[in-house]
Amino acid sequence: MSLVALRASLVLVGLVACGGPATLAPPPPAAPNASFAASLPESSAAVVAPVEASAGPRRVALRFDLNGRKFPLPLVHGTVAGEPVWMLVDTGANSHVIASWVARKVGLVMKPLGDVGSDHTGRAVTAYSVEHPGVTIDDWGALADGPMLVTDVPEPIARIGIGAFVSPQWLASAGDAVVLDLPNREMRTAPWDDAAKALEQVNGRELVPGRVRLCEDNASAIRGLAFVLQASIDGHGVDLLLDTGAHRTDLLTTTRVGRILAGRARPSKEQMYAASGLVKTSLVRAAAVKIGDWSLTTDIDLVPGVSDPACPRDGVVSMDALSTCTLLLGRTQLRGRCGP
Repeated sequence: MSLVALRASLVLVGLVACGGPATLAPPPPAAPNASFAASLPESSAAVVAPVEASAGPRRVALRFDLNGRKFPLPLVHGTVAGEPVWMLVDTGANSHVIASWVARKVGLVMKPLGDVGSDHTGRAVTAYSVEHPGVTIDDWGALADGPMLVTDVPEPIARIGIGAFVSPQWLASAGDAVVLDLPNREMRTAPWDDAAKALEQVNGRELVPGRVRLCEDNASAIRGLAFVLQASIDGHGVDLLLDTGAHRTDLLTTTRVGRILAGRARPSKEQMYAASGLVKTSLVRAAAVKIGDWSLTTDIDLVPGVSDPACPRDGVVSMDALSTCTLLLGRTQLRGRCGP
C-alpha cells in the first residue's frame, strides 16, 4: 500500500514553560528536543493537495526566537481561521499541517481520515482533514484555500504557541522556487532559473551535487513531497530526509549505521517529543557528517523507530547542519549551498 509521510520535527529544550498557547503577537525578529512525525494512509476520501496559487513574488522574514527567547528552528507568524499562531517552516513536513488544538479552538470541522498514522517512532497518531482552514502567513499572504491536514501534537508544543507546520516545498508555483535563505533569515519566491543563477553567487559548498530522491505521492488521497539526500556519517553511507523542522541530525536505531554507532552513544539528557509523546534517545558526540560537498562535525541523535516504507531513509539532516545553507525548493528539484 502506498503511504504518504508527513513529518515535522520540533526542538523544545527549555521552552516548555515559557508562555501560553498561541495567542501571542510576534516579537521582534531575531529547550527539550522534540520530533513530530506522522505517516498517513491512503484510505481516505479527502484529497489534501496543498497547491499554491500564483500571486507574484512573496517574501517573509524567518524568526529565530519565540516568547522572548532564542529558538533554533525557522518560524513565521500567521493565523489559522483568524487565530494567531506560530508556524514552523519545515521541509520535513511533506504537506502543510494544522495542530488539532488550533482547529478545535477556532471551530474547524475535523474529518477523521479513517486510519491512524504513525510518528517518527512508529507509534500511532490520529489524522484529520479540514476544509477551508483560512491559513495566512504574516507578510506572505494566504495559503491555498484547499483541504489541509490536522493532527494532534504533544501538549508542550501547544503550550509554546506552535499551531501549524508549513511545508515550504508546497509554497512554490510551477516553475518557481521557494528560497530558504537561512543565513539571512528570509523565505522568498523567485523563478527557478533566476534563483539558481543567484545561488551560484553564494559563497559556500554544494549541498546537492549528486542524487536527490523525491518522496512524492500524487496518486493517493493525501499528496506529499519530501526530499532525501545521499550523505555519510563517520564514513558510512546514509539516506537523510531534508528537515529544517528538527534541531539535530538523527539516525534511526534500527538502521545499519544506527546500529554501528550505538556503541558510541550515551543517554541524552534532553527530552524529545514525537507526535505520540515523549521518546528516549541517545547521543553520539562529534560525528563526521558529509552531504554533497558540505561537511561538518556535529552531535547526532539516535532515535528509536523504523523507516517509513513510503519514504525510506536512515534519519534526517537538520538545522545543526543546515543553518548556514541557502536552499532552493521546487516541485521536482532541490538545490543548496552551505558555508562558507
